[in-house]
Amino acid sequence: MQIFQSTRNTRGIIEDSFRFIRSDVPTLVSEEEMEWLISHGVTAAVDLRTPAERERKRCPLMDDERFSYYCFPISGGDRIPPDVDSVSKSYISMVDSQFDGLIEFLLNSRSGVLYFCNAGKDRTGVVSAVLLHKLGMSREYIVDDYMLTKANLETALREFARLTPGVDINVITPSERYIGEFLDWYTGR
Repeated sequence: MQIFQSTRNTRGIIEDSFRFIRSDVPTLVSEEEMEWLISHGVTAAVDLRTPAERERKRCPLMDDERFSYYCFPISGGDRIPPDVDSVSKSYISMVDSQFDGLIEFLLNSRSGVLYFCNAGKDRTGVVSAVLLHKLGMSREYIVDDYMLTKANLETALREFARLTPGVDINVITPSERYIGEFLDWYTGR
């Protein structure tokens, strides 16, 4: 279920729960949408983007005193991998000591959390996969959650690839292979 009209990929990751909401960057989040978050106990916002990305696309939650706004930039998540064989490797490279701290922070949050990167697919997808794994969800459930992003962003990703020379649509489009290879690595480490 898409929660906001102002975004393309905002949804809870656990059925019938708003404890963890993944999203693309909510640059146009409305007052009505912010009120919805508050009424559902979601008062923490976690930005997974770099400082430069935050400057380019500001999120209104950053300046709203009703929300606690946290920045946890994910390593390497601001670059497009060069080819399909590099996508899952880029996901693996995101997991470092800061990443582990982020996961613990999210799991221990006293309120519901909205977390996001730019498109809500790679960094947000990896964070979602790890959260769901730690919450005991099945591999199938984790992959299904990740693949919802493909459906939600398909039009936008095609347009991005069309307008960006040298970008391979297969690299930027979520694939079961990418999250599967990441999960194989993560659960075996």
